Order: sequence, then C-alpha cells, then structure tokens
Amino acid sequence: MSSKKEINERILEISKMLMNELTTPEILQKASEKWGISDRQTRTYIRRCYDLWHKDFEKKRKRNLDYHLAKRADIYKQAYNKKQWNICLEIIKDEAKLMGIYPSEKHDIKVEGELKIINAKKKLVERFDSLIAKRGKGQTTKQPD
Repeated sequence: MSSKKEINERILEISKMLMNELTTPEILQKASEKWGISDRQTRTYIRRCYDLWHKDFEKKRKRNLDYHLAKRADIYKQAYNKKQWNICLEIIKDEAKLMGIYPSEKHDIKVEGELKIINAKKKLVERFDSLIAKRGKGQTTKQPD
C-alpha cells in the first residue's frame, strides 16, 4: 500500500505527463514500469489530476469574480458621489450579468430559402460537372481562377 505522500507525488508526476500531452496509453505504460501499478489505478490518478485542476480553476474563477465585483463597487461609489446615474446604472447591469442574474440573451435566426454557402457549393458542383462533360467531349477548358 502506498503512502499519501507517495500517491500525491505520483499524481503530480502524472499531471506533468498530461500537461506534456502524453496519451493515456503512454501514461499507463510509464506508470506500470515506474511504480508497478495497474492501469485501473493509473486511470484513478488521471481522474484525480483532472479533479484537482477543476477545483483550482473554480477557486481562481471565484477570486476573479470577487475582484471584478469589488472594482465595480469602487467605480459605482465614485459615480454615485458625482451623481453620474447613467454610469451607476451601467455598472449595476454589468454586475447583474457577471452574477448571472439576467437570463442569457437568445437570438432567433430564421432563414428563408437556401443559404448562400449552399448555393455556392451547388454552383461549384455544377461547374465541375460542366468541365468534366466538356473534357469528355475532347474539348480543353480553361482552369477556373
């Protein structure tokens, strides 16, 4: 049975392997050779790496959100003291967006008829068919630009 320190060192090393873009089979082989552990145990270590990365990301995201909200509070206070109500309102709206209070903006797009890209593809296919037909008749054609 491995000690907690040993397990943490293995997870750190596997994390480095992942960051160096080693594939899972490569990591499985290296772990087996180096520590004599099973593929299942190595996959558990890989999952723990991803879990640790996710937790770290979430902590940083929360700290960043706190920082940005504090900055907005400071700017709001200055704008309020100067009675710049339009700026205050914009800051309030921006904070609400950051906090996810506003529902996400949705845009409905309705397309009538064919999209231009489909028409372009169709015209290109027709052009190739035309060129192939001309070549079949023994005619030479100019290459399209």
